[in-house]
Amino acid sequence: MVPHLSARNAATPGAAAARPFSEPRYIILLALLLGSQPIATDLYLPALPSIAAELGNPALTLTGLTLAFGAAQLIFGPLSDRFGRRPVLLAGCAAYALSAFAGAWVTSLTALVICRCLQGAAMAALVVCARASVRDLYTPVEGAKALSRGLTGLGLVALAAPLSGALIAAQFSWHAAFVALGAYGVAAFAWVAFFFDESRPDLPPAADAATRAPRRKLTESARFRAWTMMLATSYMTLFCFLLSSGFVYIKVFGFSPLACGLVLAGNSLSYIGGTYWCRQLLKRMGPDRAVGISSRFSLGGGLLMLVVALASGAPQAWAMIAGQYLIAIGHGVNQPCGQAGAVADFPEQAGRAAAWSGFTMMLLAFAAGQSIAPFLGLSAWPLVMTNAVGGSLIALSAWWAVRRAHAPHLA
Repeated sequence: MVPHLSARNAATPGAAAARPFSEPRYIILLALLLGSQPIATDLYLPALPSIAAELGNPALTLTGLTLAFGAAQLIFGPLSDRFGRRPVLLAGCAAYALSAFAGAWVTSLTALVICRCLQGAAMAALVVCARASVRDLYTPVEGAKALSRGLTGLGLVALAAPLSGALIAAQFSWHAAFVALGAYGVAAFAWVAFFFDESRPDLPPAADAATRAPRRKLTESARFRAWTMMLATSYMTLFCFLLSSGFVYIKVFGFSPLACGLVLAGNSLSYIGGTYWCRQLLKRMGPDRAVGISSRFSLGGGLLMLVVALASGAPQAWAMIAGQYLIAIGHGVNQPCGQAGAVADFPEQAGRAAAWSGFTMMLLAFAAGQSIAPFLGLSAWPLVMTNAVGGSLIALSAWWAVRRAHAPHLA
């Protein structure tokens, strides 16, 4: 795999000579930046009971983080197009670390919510710039492969975060969980500072002016609409599982916390397997065909839950676990292909395209999460239905929207 960084380096030989592009270092950077999201949400989950006992109901600490993350993408995406990825990344990593350290020392729930909102906004800078930099450095197909490697790292972070958080909460206190989050931000800042040069191509004056006042609307691109639909529906389905799985498996099915943790670990491993499968598929076909195949897993997983529940008269734990793992495998293909596809048509506005697709993804996930929130812990049916509907929408996105957008007469 050879990223198309060479053209940029040819225009800036001094930078290239000072620090040649290293793909392994860049993939680690992607994993760190994209992993900032699961580490921010999952690491402190085991500490929630302690936070509740000391400060009050901590639900807003997660909601505020999510909403700030979604909205701030619309700010940092265009800023990274205008000023470059590196300065926005450095500022975002610094703010991510500082807001986490501040959260470790607060003495009121309101102050903690504010810190989490600031961290969510900072996290938006990290994720948007990561996705935009992939478009800077790679062609769309090669970018999907690079993203699949970075998202494998995200899967490992998602696997380790709750386990690490449980150990930290057991040995220390909830304050230590936020110190650990701050340390993660410091590590990301150091990696950007030492190993990442500016990836945004040096644009001629006319093109640079176009990034300040973009003339082409994102919605005019059929591929942007299709891949954003794929991203949003796939992430919505996963988000509903993450939101409700603890309630469903512990309160409805009677699993122990350890057994529930093993179910979540299996979901992460299935996702990691999906990202590996994505790379194998992209060796033989384009992203549009790859998601056409992976969406069968998404649809099959959702229908398995629904058909077994209808046939049995009630949702069954084994079918829900098996179905969710199928959906997670599909998500491991859908996510890298969708993220690369959404920015493919906008090399000069990759930040803006990444921001709007990411915002749409979070908005749909939040809306779906709010719709099932009143039923958490009461029944497994809401999770069955969201997975069945989500799997169907993923298949619709792949088999209709993406396929049509990549048809020869629209290419």
